[in-house]
Amino acid sequence: MIYPRDLIRDIEPFLDRKEYIAIVGPRQSGKTTFLGILKKHIAVKKKIREEAIPLITFEDRRLLAQFVKNPAAFVLSFKPDQHRGKFFLMIDEFQYAREGGQKLKLIYDTVENLKIILTGSSSLDIKAHTSKYMVGRILAFSLFPFNFGEFLSARYPRLENIYRQKSPKITKWLMNGRDFSVESGEDVFWEEFTQLFEEFCVWGGYPAVALCRKDIERSKILAEIYNNYILKDIKSLLELATEDELFRLSQYLAAQIGNIVVYQNLGQASGLDYRKLKKHLSILKETFICREIKPYFRNRQKELSKNPKIYFNDLGFRNNLLENMGSLEKRPDAGAVIENAVFIRLSECCSSADKVFFWRTKAGAEVDFILKTKDGVLPIEVKYSPFVKAHISKSLASFIDSFNPERAVVLTKNYWGKLNRNGTKILFAPVYYL
Repeated sequence: MIYPRDLIRDIEPFLDRKEYIAIVGPRQSGKTTFLGILKKHIAVKKKIREEAIPLITFEDRRLLAQFVKNPAAFVLSFKPDQHRGKFFLMIDEFQYAREGGQKLKLIYDTVENLKIILTGSSSLDIKAHTSKYMVGRILAFSLFPFNFGEFLSARYPRLENIYRQKSPKITKWLMNGRDFSVESGEDVFWEEFTQLFEEFCVWGGYPAVALCRKDIERSKILAEIYNNYILKDIKSLLELATEDELFRLSQYLAAQIGNIVVYQNLGQASGLDYRKLKKHLSILKETFICREIKPYFRNRQKELSKNPKIYFNDLGFRNNLLENMGSLEKRPDAGAVIENAVFIRLSECCSSADKVFFWRTKAGAEVDFILKTKDGVLPIEVKYSPFVKAHISKSLASFIDSFNPERAVVLTKNYWGKLNRNGTKILFAPVYYL
């Protein structure tokens, strides 16, 4: 069964524009399936027969060779007879195209009423193949594994209905300050949601994993994703004879999520010198394994460090690296896991990790996330524990007193509420509704 993806909403406004669309993301995140979903969506919205929206893959080397030899003639060969208006062509695994960006530019400049939608499994591949020639001609979107709402859609439709009612209110409040009424107290569904949210945080959102019901199957699929990912993508990009150092680096990063990166420690743990370490970290980011967030500064003398924190794009992948798929209630890293899940969701809401920061001072005050919005900054604390009333930590109070943000958020395990401190509106909401 095919399940809808939230990315459809982001892409929809750009379907009528001339720019081509690139969908990038990790292997096994569902890009090929998403093209099929998008194809049906376009057919309905644009009243085009699905047969008139061809979907091809460059894993077919015969098609790839034809494209490389004569790109304009190749794409026109898929245009249906008597077709009027915009013609859509979907190309999966575009990264296999040699000098693909140059050929895309030729098509873009010479073939009218054509919209190409392509996918690739590495942002490095897509950038290397398109950025030089397609500046201003291509729009990139990222497709990651299932978020929690998509996980519920696939597994628990009843709870997804509840989630879809509440989550947009929180995100609109975060991004735009759109207020909504809150009845203070314990969320009536918190026990059901907590159980599923913690399962999601342990096993992650890779579709093939999320749709499994048995742990032994999930473990096997995660192991295969890891082996293919490391060996097929990253090892080849780094031109490694062995992946030992990469594995040690990945494991160390997995154990350090939420902590400030100390490059000397990373180098010692992985056996890499500084230059190679930075290259490895760059590849891990560009192949969608992990992302970094930087500290938020206003007074550089008081804030502690310029070094970033590292989070993983999928917690199942991260937990598999540590060979720990145990339930959160038995784990010392439960807080860091929940924090990582919040980071993934915030990055999705912002369409970028570049708007997400953390704050820490020499005096020891720390706020988990600082979100840059159009009207300023918004501090977010993750407090994964049961609340019985609205209260904030000394660190969050310190940030509010220092920066006077319009809004702040405390993400709880079970509690809804509101509070006002010196004019800052503070929302308390269960983390699973984010």
